Amino acid sequence: MTSQRLPFKAILFDMDGVLVDSNPAIEASWQLWAGKHGLDFAEVKARIHGRKAVEVVRHFLPGADIEAVWAELIEQEMASAHLTIPIPGIATILSALQREEWAVVTSAPLELAQARMTAAGHPQPVAWVTARDVERGKPAPDGFLMGAEKLGVAPADCLVIEDAGPGIAAARAAGMRAIYIHAQSETPAGTTAHITGHDQLSIERDASGAATLRVAIR
Repeated sequence: MTSQRLPFKAILFDMDGVLVDSNPAIEASWQLWAGKHGLDFAEVKARIHGRKAVEVVRHFLPGADIEAVWAELIEQEMASAHLTIPIPGIATILSALQREEWAVVTSAPLELAQARMTAAGHPQPVAWVTARDVERGKPAPDGFLMGAEKLGVAPADCLVIEDAGPGIAAARAAGMRAIYIHAQSETPAGTTAHITGHDQLSIERDASGAATLRVAIR
């Protein structure tokens, strides 16, 4: 096994699929929504991960009352937020980071994101970038650039950990290195490293306290 070492000043985490597993609740909510509007859930499911809900709604129902539909979806997801569980191994990574070294950049609204992190037993970050904070969601770089700004770190000194192609594209557009966590073998363009689990990651520090992410390559 070889390893890759990536110095950083901050790590920007996607939430769903990276910090927490909320897929069953997310997909159940969207399946109800798709059925209500006569849409093929398979097509809807293919677009929901890594994108803002309002962008998915606009794609399938361009004439809909976006705010009303969004509120409906969030209400459904809040009701099932308690079912959220942590992604295995991520607690070790979070505990090795100082609070000012990480942020969450997610397509979820703040109240839902906070509820999922609490349900999974994770600490709340000092910096959030959520659905209403940026006009353009992933794959636009806006969210990651805002996350770096909130932490006071240059984009080039940030690492991103993502589980979806649009998030990897957003990270690269922001000038950040991107770690892709996914069991599939295909790796999105621009990925710095592809892992299948957080057990491949560890935080190392030198005598000055400067941090490096060690990535074990299988």
